[in-house]
Amino acid sequence: MQVRDVMTKEVKWVEVPGTRAEALELLRKLGASAVPVVKQGTDELVGMVTLRKLFEHPDEEQLAMLVDRDVPTVAPDDPLEEAAKRLLTSHTRRLPVLKDGKLVGIITVRDIVYRAIATMNIEKPASDYMRPHVIAVWDGTPLKAAIEIMALSGFRVLPVIDENGNLVGMIGDADIVKISDIETESKMSQMAGRTEGDSWTWDSENRIYITKRKLKIPDKLVRDVMTKELITISRRTTVSRCAELMKQHKIEQTPVISAEGALLGIVRDVDLLQALIT
Repeated sequence: MQVRDVMTKEVKWVEVPGTRAEALELLRKLGASAVPVVKQGTDELVGMVTLRKLFEHPDEEQLAMLVDRDVPTVAPDDPLEEAAKRLLTSHTRRLPVLKDGKLVGIITVRDIVYRAIATMNIEKPASDYMRPHVIAVWDGTPLKAAIEIMALSGFRVLPVIDENGNLVGMIGDADIVKISDIETESKMSQMAGRTEGDSWTWDSENRIYITKRKLKIPDKLVRDVMTKELITISRRTTVSRCAELMKQHKIEQTPVISAEGALLGIVRDVDLLQALIT
């Protein structure tokens, strides 16, 4: 199979010059963690903008200053295995697809798992690729803290445990973005000051109102937002069956559960890419 066989051809993007607000609106609408950025009026790729970058630089309004420009890409004729390798080595979830320097599509981990691995009858156990060291979050954790835990751990989705250590749900950054509001904030900046005796300069002072839009995270707990309907697998579940479950339920990872119901590890969709190249 080639990249063109599974890539998404209808790509949503933002353009430069543009604003932070435009990128935030699109990310929120798509429920995505990153989108491509192109030059205005063309299909020429500039780079990618990520939700994490917007969180890290809340005062930057110019989109051009928030773009990650050094991003790996693939071509439509590249083998699917090559795309899988680049996704794994670059630790990213999506690759722009370029033809003659123009953006013609995007291929994601989800595209490969849903459209390829789920149909390939790979009989290896998915647990061969699970991550045994699991980072979980308590269901009483505030959402703002949960976002920071995701950033520090490098995981977009985390299992949720209760006070007794039982697995009770999953929480992802997309879940948090969906219930967050985009807030408009204005503040006045005095560009030139005056002394107490300079009352005559009052009318000539330079002031500017700065307006910015940011994502306002509600004061809720993880348990208020988490997905409570758990989709789990056992040690014997095959790679393709695991991919089918991810596709069916539109999820990115599945907990691996023992016969007694204990959490053994996590299989992420990106982990299944290893089955294509090993």
